[in-house]
Amino acid sequence: MHFRLPKPLHGWREFVGEVGIIVVGVLIALAAEQVVEAAHSRAEARQADDSIQSELDFNLGRLESRMAIHACVSRRIDEIQAILDKAADHPDIVTPSWIGRPQYWAFASSRWQAESQAGRAALVDPKRLSSYAVMYARMQDLLDEMVLEQTDWARLRTLEHVRRLDPAAQFDLNATLQDARYRDWRLALVTSQLLAMAKALDLHATRNSTPASPSVCLPITTTRAQADRVSVWPFGEP
Repeated sequence: MHFRLPKPLHGWREFVGEVGIIVVGVLIALAAEQVVEAAHSRAEARQADDSIQSELDFNLGRLESRMAIHACVSRRIDEIQAILDKAADHPDIVTPSWIGRPQYWAFASSRWQAESQAGRAALVDPKRLSSYAVMYARMQDLLDEMVLEQTDWARLRTLEHVRRLDPAAQFDLNATLQDARYRDWRLALVTSQLLAMAKALDLHATRNSTPASPSVCLPITTTRAQADRVSVWPFGEP
């Protein structure tokens, strides 16, 4: 039995040509769709990158504010150490009028989390994305350190209310002071590393809109009334 294929109305050559045109058209459409999708992905990547960079710039401004009080914190630690060292031989101390505390600033991460959860962060250049992740992780570590640092300084401020330090009190305050010293050292170290990373990524700190309290930079002879008058907080210093 023989089967005959139906003959195209205008011949096989024209039929093949028409099919070829259709195939080429489909391929062009698919290619155009891929171009559009690639352009859309690039646009989303830029938007995600810009959003993350803007948040990091905000955080860098706060890091610079913290670095600006590093010298004051170190000086106050040395002043407290001198008081404790003298108390080892003479328990009666000259009570400092003011110890103060380092201010701390929280860091923003909502944009980073939003871009990550939406999947847009994954469109950012992998090398930059890895650096961003490291920066956010280290900023969280710094925030945790600063929160704990506040407890250290609350304990150290008991010196504002005592005139004599027995050996037990000297030991406790020395231990707290060394803890505060280490935290301040680590904060300065990691902050300097983050600022170096930011420079390599061409990030630029924005001005910190939250004012810096002069608390720990005030002279140790400052009275509470004086400290409250220069405080940036409407309800004074803690």
